[in-house]
Formats: sequence, structure tokens, C-alpha cells
Amino acid sequence: MAHDPEPTSAARLTREELADLVGDPIERVEELTAIGVIQPDDADLYSSGDAHRIRVIDGFEAAGVPLDVLVRAQAAGVISVDYYDQLHAAPGRPSSRSYQIFKNGLGRAGQLLPAMFAAFGIAEPEPTSHLSVEDEEVIGSWAALIDATGHAHLTLGILRQFGESGRRASVAALEAYAQVTEQLGPEFAGVPSQAVYDRVFVPWAKAARNLPALAEWLTRHHMSRAIDDYSIRATEQVLAESGYVPERPTVEPAVAFLDLTGFTSLTQERGDTIAAEMALRLAELASRAVATHRGRVVKLLGDGVLMLFPDVVQAVDAALDLMDQLAASDLPPGHVGVTHGPIVARDGDIFGRTVNLASRISDVTPSGELYIPASIGHALAGRFVVTPTGTATLDGVGEIALAVVRRPGPEGT
Repeated sequence: MAHDPEPTSAARLTREELADLVGDPIERVEELTAIGVIQPDDADLYSSGDAHRIRVIDGFEAAGVPLDVLVRAQAAGVISVDYYDQLHAAPGRPSSRSYQIFKNGLGRAGQLLPAMFAAFGIAEPEPTSHLSVEDEEVIGSWAALIDATGHAHLTLGILRQFGESGRRASVAALEAYAQVTEQLGPEFAGVPSQAVYDRVFVPWAKAARNLPALAEWLTRHHMSRAIDDYSIRATEQVLAESGYVPERPTVEPAVAFLDLTGFTSLTQERGDTIAAEMALRLAELASRAVATHRGRVVKLLGDGVLMLFPDVVQAVDAALDLMDQLAASDLPPGHVGVTHGPIVARDGDIFGRTVNLASRISDVTPSGELYIPASIGHALAGRFVVTPTGTATLDGVGEIALAVVRRPGPEGT
């Protein structure tokens, strides 16, 4: 197997450092060296990528695949672990101290580490294991930051959201890679040809290593936008309360809940793969619709999407745009419930009666339509056509008067 044209790292590790990095005894490193799974250079130093190879081998054995079977299969050219490290970022050089010593050295902040790793969605290291120097720096800095805020539960909530986002993005990336390898079939199984390796594996390896940098770039841009939005709202409120600008009428946030019509029966007919593709397409269309209306997609529910907006006009505008995009796509039509009112925001999600009401309204809305409580129709007057539809009894809500909202026709009706 050819070597990656862009090695993960030029760092070389001693046997002791490699053992510390993977959390294995040094005898394990020597065993894998003796049978040729990993090989040191002339100076008896190992590639940092060997850490990933050892972890994969350990994972195989934990799953019940004996080491001798792996060795025979590799010798026969059926499989290869030579390029397993190329999908990973370089693991870094291990710290000279154990995790427990590092943790104790943080003092009071060290007590936060179990909760931090739980928030990350990563198992806390064993006491005798060794983090990399870079990992110690990141974890130690964040432990100190969380302690300094005085609001550990809120800060850990932020980390939990980033941890879950990172996990989902990583799993999605490997699921896409798995689809590619499945389509290639036997040609890519085990040890691919050099042509297939260069054409398929190398670009995917580069993409995998570049994803963390992309995540940092995206987070920076989304964070800047969120900070600007919050700063403008907070400063405007201070100016209004101080008499520098007239206070605007209170505008409550709005929630839109869209469901695809007949999604369950359609997926039963066409299968789970089609359902997953439809959910992904809905996510793409919803993201486009909210981006131009100052909103955000709060969460996706397979056949539905929950969206949040600064006001009901933006919510209706975006939801109608999304309905138009559904009509122009190969997806089923949707039905939408929209309302506004107070919400409770926690960990990137939203809760409360306003959210529940939008969902319940969506449940009784006919396909292709958008319903709102009739009582808020005045907020849309002049921009949309609002037509009362009568009353409906909603689960957990009771009887409520509803109205359908449409855009004006060619003659303004």
C-alpha cells in the first residue's frame, strides 16, 4: 500500500511514548512490533500514526477478532492497516504525567473534568493514561474558564451542544464514506488497487483531516453572527430604557413547525433509505429558507422541522418560502403551524407553550396550508391574506380559533 502523500505528522515517538499515548503497556507495543503490525525506523522510533493502528487493532480484538487472524489476513493481502492512520489528525506527543496527576494539578477546576468529558460525549481517560500535551492544554484551559464563570451548569451546557454537534457531524462524514465504499463493492474491500486508492481514498482522507479546521471556521462565523444579534438587541434595550431612542413595541419571537404530508406511508412504501434522503433534503431546504429571514432551524425531526424567528412576519414569510420550495422539489408537500409568544431557550433548543401550540396547530393544518391562531392575524395584516377557518380542538390545548395565511394573489387578494 502506498504511503499517504500528506503524512499526518512528522513526529516520531519512543516505545514508551507510544504506549502512553494509546494507554497500552509497553509489552503490547513490543508484541505488535515483533509480528510486523507496526515498525520503528532505524532509530527505533515510531510514527505517531502507529497510535491509530494500535487502537484499531485493540478495537478488533475487543470485538472478538483475534490478533493472529488479523495478522494472517494482512499477510494474505485481504486487509491492510497501513493506511488507517491517514483519516485521522496527528495524535500529538503524550504528556510526561498521567491523567490523574494532571487532574489533581488543576486544583478545584480539576473536579469539573468528569462533567466536562460527559458533556463532550467522550469517556473520561483512565487515571494512569496520558493525554497529549495539546489535549492537556485545551482541557486545562476550559476547566479554568468554566470555574471562573461561576455558572458551571450553563457553560457545560454549551460544551454539551458542541460535543453533540461534533459527534453528529463526524458520524455523518463516516456514513457518507461508507456509502462510497459500498458502491465501489469488492474493488475497495480490504486492500484496494493503487488506482482506486489514489482516486477515492486519498481525497476522503484529506477531507477527514480538514473537517476540524472547517468546524472551527464555521463556528467562528456563526458565533460572530450570534454575538452581533445579541449585542444589537441588548444595546437597543439599554438605549430605549435610558431615553436615547424611543422604545419599540414589544415583539415576541415566533415559532414555525412544518411536517411533511404522508411521510410515514411514503417511507413504508419506498423504504428507510428514501426516508433518510428525504429528511436530508428537507433539512437543506429549511436551512435556505430561514437564512434569509433572520431565523434558525432549531431541530429536525425526520418528517418535520422546528424553526425560530424574531417575529411572526419573518416566520410566516420563511415558512411560505419553504412550502414553495417543497412544491418545486420531489418531496411531499408540507403543512405548517405558526404562532408567537414567550419561549424558554436552553442548550440550543426551545421549550414552552408557544412551541407546543405551533406543533399542535400543524397537526390539524391541511396539506399545503399554513395556519395560525386567529387572534394574531392582525400582526400579518397588509402583507398576507389572513382568512378565518373556524375553531379546532387541539390536544393538550383545547378549543382555539384558527386562520389560514396565504400570500396575496395577482390582484392583491
